[in-house]
Amino acid sequence: MKVLIFTYYWPPSGGAGVQRWLKFCKYLPEFGVEPTVITTLDGDYPAIDYSLEKDVSSQLRVIRTYTPTLNTLSRKKRVAPYGSLKTQKQDSLKRKIAIWIRLNLILPDARRIWNKYAIKAVTKLLKTEKYDIIITTGPPHSTHLVGLDLSKKYNLRWIADFRDPWCDIDYLKNVKRAKLTERLDRKLEQKVVKKCDKVISINQDILNKIGANSKGVIIPNGFDPEDFRAEIQKSDDFSISYFGLISPERNPEVVILALNKLYADGFDEIKLKFYGNIWDKEYLKSLANYEFINFYDYIPHDEVICKMQEASVLLLMINNISDNLGIITGKIFEYIGSKTPILAVGPINGEANAILSETSSGEMFGYKDIEHVAEYIKTIYEGGAIVSSQINQYNRREITRRLVEVLEAE
Repeated sequence: MKVLIFTYYWPPSGGAGVQRWLKFCKYLPEFGVEPTVITTLDGDYPAIDYSLEKDVSSQLRVIRTYTPTLNTLSRKKRVAPYGSLKTQKQDSLKRKIAIWIRLNLILPDARRIWNKYAIKAVTKLLKTEKYDIIITTGPPHSTHLVGLDLSKKYNLRWIADFRDPWCDIDYLKNVKRAKLTERLDRKLEQKVVKKCDKVISINQDILNKIGANSKGVIIPNGFDPEDFRAEIQKSDDFSISYFGLISPERNPEVVILALNKLYADGFDEIKLKFYGNIWDKEYLKSLANYEFINFYDYIPHDEVICKMQEASVLLLMINNISDNLGIITGKIFEYIGSKTPILAVGPINGEANAILSETSSGEMFGYKDIEHVAEYIKTIYEGGAIVSSQINQYNRREITRRLVEVLEAE
């Protein structure tokens, strides 16, 4: 079986959006599936991470196309907003204008500019080669419009993969959009859902949000056990580590205030470490009564894996927005794979907490639950053990097996 996979994010792009199909493509050949990846040459990436290229087999065919971006078109860097589309009072006028344009005039997202180059490359390819299935993955959800075009033109089966919701994605929750924009965006979403042959997604909540229950299949994210083969010793200091983006929606205030309490009680050797893009470092520092916060730049994925295993506790933040019960970050599975205790902040009755519970990997606390967050940290600090179990269901190889079953189904 030969499949065409369209993904905007691919190494050397870093960030969470790369992992899912990078790992699928790593394991698909074991099950008799030959993938070809259509991707960008130099897109708007949240970070650059060359360490991810080790998972790209020399046998994998990767076709990169020219990729105009808002940044390259403006001849400046970082004009396009990243991470959060919520404006702050201190934001520059230029950023506020850029975000307004992105929210109201660009549908479904700014990455749509890549589509015609992807379609051009594949049109040439399909003149000489035959493929069985087209797969598109989003975000960016504009990539699904490639499938909409090609599946009809070439009468190919098309599977649309939703790693996040479309119109109900978290960064659109706390922002204002024009009603007409919202209606047009929803119309595009529903056109994709109606026309594709199958929808796969990471959980039921997303299938509900996009109205794809009748043709939807849940295939979760996971962790790659090969990433954790090395035996990594715990660091000598007691550290709570966070990896990724900290935005206004992922405000770790409750953890900082809990550490203030612990430091006042004499537990003054605990460190809080943030790795990645942090929205307001000075604000977070202002919350701390003691010197326990440390900031680090984005680090390559292989280093992230080591740091996860070195840490005493891993911090997981679920966006504090409405309707967040179904949010499951890709990070949670690698946290689980590291077998390091997880301190999570988010909805107690959400899907992320259900995963933590079934794998015995950590605990979830509310956004204001300072007392219990402090107690949990103290318990781990004093030697309390977390023993993960039943984690193999999130093994990337096993999850790929489930994907192949979907591909082979008529």
